[in-house]
Amino acid sequence: MGLTSSYYLERENTIYDWSEIKEGEVTLLVPAQAVTQMEPPKFPAFFNPAAKFNRDISILIYRHFIDQSRKNICFVDSMCGLGARGVRVGKEIPQIQKVVFNDFNLLSAQTAKVNAMINNIYHKSDFYTSETCNFLSCSANFDNRATVIDLDPFGTPAPFLDCILRGVENNGMISITATDTAVLQGVYPRVCYRKYYGIPLRTSYSLEIGTRLLLSSTALVASRLDLYINPIFAHSYRNYVRIYCKVSKSNYLANKISDKLGYILHCFECGYRGLMNKSPSDVECPLCQKKMRMGGPLWISHMFDKNVILKILAEIVQSEAKMTNIVRYVKQNKNPIKKFFEIASKELDHIPYHYNSDEFGKIMKNSTHPLPKIVDKLIYDGYDTSPTIFSSTGFKTEASIQEIKSSLSKL
Repeated sequence: MGLTSSYYLERENTIYDWSEIKEGEVTLLVPAQAVTQMEPPKFPAFFNPAAKFNRDISILIYRHFIDQSRKNICFVDSMCGLGARGVRVGKEIPQIQKVVFNDFNLLSAQTAKVNAMINNIYHKSDFYTSETCNFLSCSANFDNRATVIDLDPFGTPAPFLDCILRGVENNGMISITATDTAVLQGVYPRVCYRKYYGIPLRTSYSLEIGTRLLLSSTALVASRLDLYINPIFAHSYRNYVRIYCKVSKSNYLANKISDKLGYILHCFECGYRGLMNKSPSDVECPLCQKKMRMGGPLWISHMFDKNVILKILAEIVQSEAKMTNIVRYVKQNKNPIKKFFEIASKELDHIPYHYNSDEFGKIMKNSTHPLPKIVDKLIYDGYDTSPTIFSSTGFKTEASIQEIKSSLSKL
């Protein structure tokens, strides 16, 4: 991933090996072990090479969220590690005028300084080594708050939700990562309820449920502070959940947060899914009369700002158009980020659950049909249907499970 650098940092008389790597438009100094080990070490500074896709997405979202007319645009990397995300923001989004790095690990903050110097953004960077909540809560006045704040902790972000909401300016953005996916996917339901105020479900679409639980928890904390969140984007993978939200100060909208929350009902006998706005006490499945299980409260409204997604796709297409025909052909067919946002641009994100193609092979006791064939068939039969970014085999549809089975039986 890179040659061993001539740079080194010393901590408690220990000399660490470092490597230089390229990511996006920047060069990063990273611990050599971080690019050779399966599990990146936390010391001397944390860096996860596998999170490049995550950082690529964040750069595109920040770039197209920021209003060009804003003044004093500031990005805060509240748990910066060695500064990978913050350095990329400072280098790749020129309209951001200040980048603030904070990490309780002194060596991480020192590494972030070196990376800021290497990439010529040191002049617009500030560095802190404070505890995260104390650092974020210092900006009690709205005039001193940041335009965009990122929170990427080890494990749950729950202890920091109040703090990040207190640190962002009116109509600014927060981006939050949760890596305790076992909790959000229902392995530890009591822990999930305690940390996220919601009950998870262990289903084939648990990652989406976990994402919506994180949104719901953030929305509830925000409403207590007379704030309202409007999701811009959300996505997840097996080891993380990530959300991007616009935060606005509004008592009126905060009072209406209950309109955006509800409960999923799932029948583990026949696969039926349903929604309720209020907590049910005892509900039977309308198809097989088995007792259903409840998940929530969780976010049941839209998760994507399609205008931002379309701007991102336009940028990708424009950058491809500058290449030669051969290179453009390769990029169009092998650009995973483009494909990712193309799916998101068409996704029915107001539906808080999805189906997977293979589950209907089991239900109907026949071979599994390819996802594109299922989607096309349901659309042909008059049902709004789309793939989903939450599963490579998943789809969302306005059709009920009976209607899906009826359509697929004719394939």
